[in-house]
Amino acid sequence: MEKMKNLSLKMTIILYMAIALAVSAVIGFALTNCAVNVQEDVWFKYINKEEYIQSVKNENGNNYLTTIPRIRSKYMSEEDVFIVEICDIVETWGNLTISFLSCTIAVFLFFRQKLRTPLRMLSEASSRISENDLTFEITYEKEDEMGRLCKNFEKMRKELINNKKKLWSMFEDERTLRSAIAHDIRTPITLVKGNLEIVNEFFPLHKLSDKKVIEIINKTIQHTEHLEHFVDMMKYLNSIVDIEPEYETLTYKTLGTKVYEVQRQLCEKNKIEFKYEHNDIDCMLNVDSVFVIEVEENLLTNALRYANNRILVSLGIVGDYLVLIIEDDGPGFKENPQKYLQSYCKCKKEEDGDVHYGLGLYISKSLCVAHGGELRLENLEYGGARAIAKFEVNK
Repeated sequence: MEKMKNLSLKMTIILYMAIALAVSAVIGFALTNCAVNVQEDVWFKYINKEEYIQSVKNENGNNYLTTIPRIRSKYMSEEDVFIVEICDIVETWGNLTISFLSCTIAVFLFFRQKLRTPLRMLSEASSRISENDLTFEITYEKEDEMGRLCKNFEKMRKELINNKKKLWSMFEDERTLRSAIAHDIRTPITLVKGNLEIVNEFFPLHKLSDKKVIEIINKTIQHTEHLEHFVDMMKYLNSIVDIEPEYETLTYKTLGTKVYEVQRQLCEKNKIEFKYEHNDIDCMLNVDSVFVIEVEENLLTNALRYANNRILVSLGIVGDYLVLIIEDDGPGFKENPQKYLQSYCKCKKEEDGDVHYGLGLYISKSLCVAHGGELRLENLEYGGARAIAKFEVNK
């Protein structure tokens, strides 16, 4: 019964039509025979019975079936003429009519069993989607073509929900980012304005020494550089939303050399002990090395900001992914690590009060996602932080 339930639409309609034609053939045969018998019974009333009985016997006395001759209408009563004509109609059109009715019933049953429910569900679903309502679920148990169509429709609905969540998340990030920009630009602008007001008010009165004026000018330059850097980061962040990787084919060893050189240069510049680990393999990769190096630089810059003495970089292949891992021996993340992947996360290093905006981590996450991978942050068990960047390389 389960196999019958899950038959394909093509096999189901063939089965229904075959049954309908078989049933119509049996009924038509029976009806035609019945009409012939009724006609012969009517005609039998108008023939010479003795001659007929004699005609069906041969010289040896054996009996044979003999067709009763058709009687002309003028020799029969009106009632018998009517009956004979009805039987003629049944013989001529009966099989065709019964076949048509049987096929019609078969099509109706096929529609009711195989099409009505899924079409209704899909129609309701499309109407609700057009109304921007995704709070429903399409459940259809049969494994035929309509069942697969309903599953694909349900998959599309879930994908629409995910896209809607992503879009809403992007909207929220953008709104937060704009609010953050307005807040953080206001602070250095206020400081610059305050410094200029001090100079404007006291310098003409010779109440400021040259040393103090130079100090105010230097602070103003720092604030403007801070603003310039922040604006540049905002421009880069906006441009990275639509960036696409430009794949190239290169060896794992070649990419590993590039990764090592970036680590060596940054760590030696910051006088931090470093270690590089990699798989002892050599294979061809389909990868955008610029993406990988950009992510490494951002993650290393973040790690160098908090590392005490040591940084570890690991590069390997796991399945279809290139995996870049960067660990530091700093204090680790004080809050949920994934929070630092948001487009705006204001972070502060308590020892020197240095404030930065976490945009490097967000940019790294965007590059990983664009490359078919992901970026994950976590705290190490014995202190320190770990960043795991994945890039799909075998597309």
